[in-house]
Amino acid sequence: MSTLINASIKTSELKKIDKNKIIKGEKDSYIPITISVNDESRYGKNVSITIAQDQDERSNKAEKHYLGNGSVIWTDGKVLKGQNQSTNKSSSVSNDDMDDLPF
Repeated sequence: MSTLINASIKTSELKKIDKNKIIKGEKDSYIPITISVNDESRYGKNVSITIAQDQDERSNKAEKHYLGNGSVIWTDGKVLKGQNQSTNKSSSVSNDDMDDLPF
């Protein structure tokens, strides 16, 4: 584990979520969210939670729906991009494989 974040979501904001954003799964429904960690903090908060936007919303710079905020409370300084474990095993690359790359 490389980072711990404490955050809270305003229950009043949950009532305002656009129903079209809710994804219906086989067993439950889901709300896609985006959690961003900022380099600067305001009032001791450097984490924000928003409803995830699709490509069109991002391209059109649509207003974000903020759900809440938080703070990074611990980090070892390394945050890795999440990857599917099955992908990691089949796509591992050794340093020898990278020797012939042009950069």
